[in-house]
Amino acid sequence: MGEARAETQTLRTVTSVLSRIHEASVTLGAKTDAPGEAARADTLIAPTERAPATPAPAAPAGAADARYESLGVLGEGGMGRVEHVRDRDLLREVAVKTLLPELLSDPRLLQQFLWEARVTAYLDHPNIVPVHDLGVTPEGSLYFTMKLVKGTTLEVDLARIKKSDATDDRASGLNRRLRLFLQLCNAISFAHARGVLHRDLKPANVMVGEFGEVLVTDWGIAMPLPDDSGAALREFLPGDLSVLGKSAGTPMYMSPEQARGEALDARSDLYTLGVILYELVALQPAFEGTSVSAILERVTAGDAVPLQSVCPRATTAIAAVVAKAMATDPAARYPTARALADEVETVLDGRTPKADNAPLVKQLARFYIARDPGMSRMRVVDIDLWMVACHFFGAGIGLFVALFVPISPWWWAFLIGGALIMVRPTVRWWRLRKNT
Repeated sequence: MGEARAETQTLRTVTSVLSRIHEASVTLGAKTDAPGEAARADTLIAPTERAPATPAPAAPAGAADARYESLGVLGEGGMGRVEHVRDRDLLREVAVKTLLPELLSDPRLLQQFLWEARVTAYLDHPNIVPVHDLGVTPEGSLYFTMKLVKGTTLEVDLARIKKSDATDDRASGLNRRLRLFLQLCNAISFAHARGVLHRDLKPANVMVGEFGEVLVTDWGIAMPLPDDSGAALREFLPGDLSVLGKSAGTPMYMSPEQARGEALDARSDLYTLGVILYELVALQPAFEGTSVSAILERVTAGDAVPLQSVCPRATTAIAAVVAKAMATDPAARYPTARALADEVETVLDGRTPKADNAPLVKQLARFYIARDPGMSRMRVVDIDLWMVACHFFGAGIGLFVALFVPISPWWWAFLIGGALIMVRPTVRWWRLRKNT
């Protein structure tokens, strides 16, 4: 009997929550006439004017606290607070995002909060943080629960690497960072296929879990794409579109057209992916400035320092990929996130990306070096010695052919000299290849 009563109580709780969600959706989905536009701040989404104060909605029946046990605050931003909670019903730990109490009187911000929950839930992908639940607290505040990712943001991870003196983290760790970037591209490729433009991609909005999982978060200012792919989501846009901001985003990660407040398409996110890729390689942002206006001016002009100038160890292959992704002209960028990911995978494979118009000899050299375990670990000086030896052999053969004599003293001199020079790098290559 006790188990039957517990099951009945659980069903009543679920029914009550669903009823409250429906009421909140109907109320918040209505169009409002509240004035005001989104203004630039750090993330350029905080409105400068608030709608006239209205009474907070009455607390619904039931209590969310009965289900979720708070385990501490994970973070707080301009709009909401994220807490670490335990779901008593499903026996798991999750993150719950709640709109700040002082913002409950602003219908526009309530709409944006509901929009973020809906868009995030709409994008069901392994590299996008999943939404589990949506409801209303006893105080009348809207909340939604998400997967709890135990790890750090990409921003924190990059800051740690920048402070590290370990060469492995800076150079050898590049391949790990590029593989992480591929997961980010997968998330954006899926979002674009579903008709969603993120508009605020940046390392702070990318979670890196303890087990290598990569999750894109903060879809609060996402917009439907202007093409047919965004039609299914467009009807659920907030009634007051000014809450999402026409040029919202983070200045140093904006595309030039986004900074100018122009119409956007998927190529705007692709530009931002290029900016993030630049930072993953160089370990410093592509655009910096003393003020927001200075950064936006540089972004609009495409005034980024070439990657190899700030990071000499960057290969011409990855530099070419970054340059194409960050092209000021949208038409010159990669057409899709999948195309960008394919180019990065090409670089990781040791091949030449299409963006790098390298000669055939250079392409063959890259292909061989990437696949030879000994060659890939050779020092530059050893490879140089090999090249000098090859020149000696070539000169000797040239003299032999030119003089048309069976045995030429110069031919023997070049032959022996080349052989002696080649001994040391050849022995080193053989040992490296054998021990790999």
